Amino acid sequence: MAAGVAGAVLAAPFVVFYARSPVLVVTEAPLIALYGEARLKKDRSSASRALFRRVKPVLVADGVSPDMIIFAITEASRRPRCVLFARSHAQAALRFHEQFPAIPTVVLSGLINIPELPPPDGFLCIYGTDRAVDLYRSGLCAGILGSSRRKPAPQTEKQPEQTEKQAEKQPAAADSPANTAKTYVFWQDRFMPTDGRELFSRGVREQDPESNAIFINLANQLPDVKGIACVTLTGAGAEYLEKNAPVPTILFGWLDPAMLPREVVMQFDDSVWALVVPAARLALQKQAEGKIPSKPLIFSPKVADNSIFRMLEKSAKKMP
Repeated sequence: MAAGVAGAVLAAPFVVFYARSPVLVVTEAPLIALYGEARLKKDRSSASRALFRRVKPVLVADGVSPDMIIFAITEASRRPRCVLFARSHAQAALRFHEQFPAIPTVVLSGLINIPELPPPDGFLCIYGTDRAVDLYRSGLCAGILGSSRRKPAPQTEKQPEQTEKQAEKQPAAADSPANTAKTYVFWQDRFMPTDGRELFSRGVREQDPESNAIFINLANQLPDVKGIACVTLTGAGAEYLEKNAPVPTILFGWLDPAMLPREVVMQFDDSVWALVVPAARLALQKQAEGKIPSKPLIFSPKVADNSIFRMLEKSAKKMP
């Protein structure tokens, strides 16, 4: 008798978990190859635990019609708790919302307004990427990565024949430790908010007060790589990755880390799968619209110092 009661108590959470309506995430099949199948499974598992309900992908072909997407959703679950769509499937989201108005429908719009969607009402929910928070956090992390590469210049004995004035006039070597790791490059794209430069620069200065942050959008504007502390790439600047420059790089994107160059130390991911948990929670609270920061991913094998890793982790959660 006691054993049966104990078994029922232990089984109760599992029964509740599987009895609850799932959260569905519309996912294009080609995305999985770029996002990483193992990574998607990991994200799905962690999101299910965090929400204490199943999180299920709804796999659709690239370019499939909204009607076929809705059919795939209803096949996955007759009564999902909510359904998440990327902005590329905004039309399907609108069609689903019209057919099932009582089921929360979430569109993650990224940095782009979607004019064809009606105003959000708590059942149709539209969440953008909080690029302001992302820029501040990326500046903090760039400052940590860059300043960790700077070492004090070694003290050398002055030659007897060298006077003070000669020493002042003589420039230090361009690649000496005192002159490296002082410039932080942010590759601009057209979605940067007007206050984005200041937020990024502010984050860098908090970690490296003597630094210089520059903003470029063309490869020929890039300074000598020897003077660069860290590079932050948004949607632009892919050509820089082809240079394989030995400079720590922060990337705004969602590619499988296994596909990224070794110089990419950190990634800010605002894909649907990265933001499942905060988006679903906002939708279940009936919050019609809002902004969600990207999910920071720190690639620990590329950060040799544990203290630096902990600093990055902490800074990636700060608010401006």
